[in-house]
Amino acid sequence: MRLIKRGFKLRSTVNAIVFATVLATLTISSVVAYRSEKQSLTRTTLQLNQVYGDKMSDTVNDLFVNLKQSLAVTGDFLATDMGRTDLHDQLILFRRSHSSFNSVFIIDKDGFVLDGSNTDSNAKKNKITSDGITQALQVQQPLISEPYISATNKLIVMVSYPLFDPEGKYVGFIGGSIRLHETNIFQTVLGNKSYQSNGSYAYVVSSTGLLLYHPDESRIGEKVVGNPIVDKVLAGQSGTGHVVNSKGLSMLASYSFVKEGGWGIVAQTPEEVVLSASRELVFKIVLYMLPAMLAFMILIYWVIGKLSAPLSKLATFASQLSPSNSGGDEPPVIHAFNYEANELHKAIGRAVRHFRYQFDNVSMEAQTDPLTGLYNRRMMDRFVKNWIAQSVPFSIMVMDLDNFKRVNDTYGHDKGDEVLKFLAISIRRLLSEASVCCRFGGEEFVVLIPNENFENALCEAEKIREFMAETSSPTGDKVTLSIGLAHYPGFASNAEQLFHIADEALYRAKRLGRNRVEIAHEAVFEGKTS
Repeated sequence: MRLIKRGFKLRSTVNAIVFATVLATLTISSVVAYRSEKQSLTRTTLQLNQVYGDKMSDTVNDLFVNLKQSLAVTGDFLATDMGRTDLHDQLILFRRSHSSFNSVFIIDKDGFVLDGSNTDSNAKKNKITSDGITQALQVQQPLISEPYISATNKLIVMVSYPLFDPEGKYVGFIGGSIRLHETNIFQTVLGNKSYQSNGSYAYVVSSTGLLLYHPDESRIGEKVVGNPIVDKVLAGQSGTGHVVNSKGLSMLASYSFVKEGGWGIVAQTPEEVVLSASRELVFKIVLYMLPAMLAFMILIYWVIGKLSAPLSKLATFASQLSPSNSGGDEPPVIHAFNYEANELHKAIGRAVRHFRYQFDNVSMEAQTDPLTGLYNRRMMDRFVKNWIAQSVPFSIMVMDLDNFKRVNDTYGHDKGDEVLKFLAISIRRLLSEASVCCRFGGEEFVVLIPNENFENALCEAEKIREFMAETSSPTGDKVTLSIGLAHYPGFASNAEQLFHIADEALYRAKRLGRNRVEIAHEAVFEGKTS
């Protein structure tokens, strides 16, 4: 009990508070910096991966288009004379000028090898029954096959083009094989060692989910299952996302669709790379801030020791500050020769001004809608209550976006939010500063117009409705409004009645076809409804 009466020394108390403040500031700064850096690096990494994946997708796509075109030109040339004596030499020449292929060959319509760049005389006229050959003979169209085991027991992908004789009769196809376990176009295009220096890598999957290329060559030919990124890219989508790879590592991945083959290219970076960079930033922040914080604490300790005497008036003034009393009076004047006391007096004055500023900011946040910046429902009720109490005549518009659910369902909630902000900006721009613009909730807005002339308010409502009906919204389409309009005291004697009849007018506008203004009592202003 004696300890309680004695209390704590001012120097010890203030320094404990300063220490706690410094520690909290350092902690909060570190957490904020870590999260901010993590979000920024994550976004940048995903964008870089997306750019890389899209570029590789375009490259592979263009390459396959060129390979098909080259096979088409050569095939059309050779199909005019399938029995020519230089057929083997032509295929060798084509193979040398198109290094993407490991071999080039011609198969007749019955599946027999006519000739090939890697085919000796003993192998000619052998019938090939592999999956890719069979598929090409069946479709008789340009084809990029699924991976299959060739006659030489190699896992390959085949690009083929059908051959027709001068009379238009199908005679077979010319094809080129790409051996997936050997040096191929994927290693040439995707095997960028610098891109993998931070643990990033890319892989290619076929339309059935088989790995066509992977930095770990032992996985080529493996079927990828249960990977949501692979599922999306094989569905023809491109984008970014988080995924856990086969080793249980969290990855930041992008995925790009290769249209020509129906394949997907996935580029991904370990999330730990981003987390490590973020932790390094936090460590540097702490390292740089600690000396300054320590110096600041030492300085405060010294200053508090000098200010322990002439603080009675300032302490009394400070004790009177509260949320209900934000410091309307100026700090008391300190007549002292103590320089430190006078400086503290100035500091308290600055703190009081800062407190008022912060209090005003908090008050503003409590009064406005965070999405649109308009007054919220609480402030609307306050305006209505005050104006009715002071017998101020005013008009009320209750407006609602027509078919707004369709906007959210069609374009997404982010685009829906943009439409709401677009309406809020338009209302502010079209109406005078005297008007009170509020977001009532959802897609419903309320505007209070202080005036005695209801017809002016009706004109203002029509102005807003016409603007929205004639102006493209952020969706690219026009979004219309239905508006209910009432007036105090001409239509109601209290706030509850006023809102009720305005709301009824709004729903009547909805029922009558939307995109219109309805007033609360048509008999009062006959012929003025829209």
